[in-house]
Amino acid sequence: MALTTFVLILYLSIIALITLFSYRKVKNYHDFFNARKQGNTLTITGSLIATILGGSAIIGAVNEGPKLGWATSWYMLSAAIGLFALLPIAGKINKTGQFTLSGLLGDLYTPGVRRISSWIIATAWLGVVAAQMIAAARILESFTGMSYTYGVLCSGVVFIVYTLAGGQLSVLKTDFFQSILIILGLAVIVFFSAKLKLPETDTVIPQFPFNANFSPLDLVVLLFTYATTFTFGPDIYSRIFCASSERVARRAVSIAATLLVPVAISIGFISIVGSFYLPFSGSGSIFIDVSKAILPEWAVALIVVSLLSAVLSSADTTILTTSIILTELYERNSFGNKTLSHSRFFIALAGIISTIIALNFTSIIGILITALTVYSGAFIIPLIAGLWNININRNNLVMAMLCGGICALTGKIVFYTGAQIAGNLIIIASFLLNASLLFARKKDNKI
Repeated sequence: MALTTFVLILYLSIIALITLFSYRKVKNYHDFFNARKQGNTLTITGSLIATILGGSAIIGAVNEGPKLGWATSWYMLSAAIGLFALLPIAGKINKTGQFTLSGLLGDLYTPGVRRISSWIIATAWLGVVAAQMIAAARILESFTGMSYTYGVLCSGVVFIVYTLAGGQLSVLKTDFFQSILIILGLAVIVFFSAKLKLPETDTVIPQFPFNANFSPLDLVVLLFTYATTFTFGPDIYSRIFCASSERVARRAVSIAATLLVPVAISIGFISIVGSFYLPFSGSGSIFIDVSKAILPEWAVALIVVSLLSAVLSSADTTILTTSIILTELYERNSFGNKTLSHSRFFIALAGIISTIIALNFTSIIGILITALTVYSGAFIIPLIAGLWNININRNNLVMAMLCGGICALTGKIVFYTGAQIAGNLIIIASFLLNASLLFARKKDNKI
């Protein structure tokens, strides 16, 4: 425990120094919003990996092990599929010169679309930030003995201060470093898990690709609501906007997508070991249970830092994305001398609201998937139409986004009441409803 505490203090000290250095470097909103658009292949790849492998993704996915078994691998495989689908348009996204996805929607359509998308994305992303805080609290609770409430409060303060200080400059500087720690931590736990002499078990382990708890319909819904957010997601686009060129953007997306495949398999393996071969400890995290059960002290220290890196790197991106969107909304995209202070205010506001959510809800994967479901139901179809210049009925655009998002949320609520098939069908219907409104023929007013 002493070594873990020492490593944790050392890690936080390094992060604090980088944050202070970045704070002094920030001169204007360009530094804060897209790091002067100077990201190279390594930094953008690292930031993509670190953002995607947030603690909510790792801890939340592994916690699905008892129910889904090997099918937990589909979470990160879906993310990889989403990134591969992004490759053809990554350069085009980078070329727009935007700061946010809502800004891109405004360019593709109208300022009204920018405003409504800003509100929906910012609201949904508060849930994504809350999921990171829940994950951080679980980590601190398990490895330091801190209560869940204090864990949420401490992580909230760290997330807010870290992001508020340096914006994208500090995010990009630390994400590459943190992505290495995350991958290294996963590799270490897989290595030690593979060395175990696993006992015989009479329990039927749910298999990949499908099993009684994960059907082809579940995969279709996951691809629609999860994978698509890596092709058309605000956080992913915020990384691409920071790339120095279209070529850098494409290469970074390609490398990140490829790396996610072995990561997905690793997450599936860890979930199986923790769910079916090790005793349940009640910590609230199977990933943490496995770490504490099989790793030597030095490796446990590495896992703590790895998990905190995953949480911090994902949280800073989501909080920053939310704050920039709200700043654009507040200033009506007319940035000036007060833009930086406004953005920092919205970082604090978003962080506080997310902290309140995390104190009242504790399901990591539930909050995360619900937020992404609402987002995808509202925006995926309009983004596809806009980026590929497909003709739509623009009079119905706002209605399509609102109806799609509300329908997707309804489906997720129905899913959680126990009517899973009905819920999944409603979620799929949200995309069809969105598309039917967008592609409805305009009424001819001529007599």
